[in-house]
Amino acid sequence: MRYYQYLLVAVISAFCVPSLANSLPDDPHISVTGSAELEVAPDQVVVVFHASALEASGALAKNRVDQQVSGLLSDLNKAGFNSEKLESADLYIRAEYDYQKEKRTLLGVRATRDLTYLLTDINKVSQFLDVLLGAKIDAIDPLQYGLQSPEQWQLKVRLMAVKDSMQNAAVLAQAYKSQLGKIYSVNHSDSSARPVMMRAMQSEMTMTSYQVKTIKLSDRVQAVFLLKP
Repeated sequence: MRYYQYLLVAVISAFCVPSLANSLPDDPHISVTGSAELEVAPDQVVVVFHASALEASGALAKNRVDQQVSGLLSDLNKAGFNSEKLESADLYIRAEYDYQKEKRTLLGVRATRDLTYLLTDINKVSQFLDVLLGAKIDAIDPLQYGLQSPEQWQLKVRLMAVKDSMQNAAVLAQAYKSQLGKIYSVNHSDSSARPVMMRAMQSEMTMTSYQVKTIKLSDRVQAVFLLKP
């Protein structure tokens, strides 16, 4: 009997609570969508690369990688780059084998250290990569172009989307020979988090110039306006 009492209470509560899906007003209104896109030139790039060595033992491979990183730090300072911006990850060591005709032959032990550098002068990308290649580091990941202050640009494109929604509402109201009233509701959903780095399209990167044209930002809002009698 108690189960049916709980069920009855739940049904009554469901009818007493207003439907959340019904967010439109009873008064005359207009619902519009505003959208905007903004292209911004990148002002920083993250370069991820890897110092690696294959030797007969893990100790030898580690020493060679350490020497490679030490030489890179010296080369960066000589080229005018701040070596303190170089971030180093843990060292990974693994055995490498050659497999032929179901026979496994030990090639050696490989040591690898992942390195990351934040470059805030886009014009020096090519020069920086030349330093890496000169230090015998050729394992370089795709460049990650981005913005130093993405929140600032995202706010700008959001305000553009809001302005677009207001213009759309005004045009529609005028077309229907009505007057636009106050804003009733706004719906804005963030489709992504705001990362410090924003990856650019790889199709826009050329291996000759190492440059990205622009980074595209977009935003979208939905708004409901009341109409004046």
